[in-house]
Amino acid sequence: MKEEDELLKKCGTKNPFMVPEGYFDNFSKELMNKLPEKEQASTPQETITTWQRIKPWIYMAAMFCGLMFSVRVVVGPPKQDTPIFTAAETEQFSDEYIETILDHSMMDDYTLYQYLTDANSDMYN
Repeated sequence: MKEEDELLKKCGTKNPFMVPEGYFDNFSKELMNKLPEKEQASTPQETITTWQRIKPWIYMAAMFCGLMFSVRVVVGPPKQDTPIFTAAETEQFSDEYIETILDHSMMDDYTLYQYLTDANSDMYN
């Protein structure tokens, strides 16, 4: 606090920056007079060809094709999580193996029969 009071006594509260009187009255006119004259260059109108008109669209389509291809290469082909067995592969399982699986799955005969009949009806619809 004391330091601020001392600075105020030394310098005072008056603004030291001043602008001459009437400086901004004609400022815009003087500035415009000092600028060089702009030459009006008359350039002939260029005709836009069809290729110039569709070129950005072609480039954008090529970019998206390249992007899709690179994502496909990086990600790779889709992999199936669940194995799908063909009829020949399912015949390889022995009846004992299937019975063991059914015993461990806690499925009784009625539930198995109901499951198989529902599967057959869904297959024909």
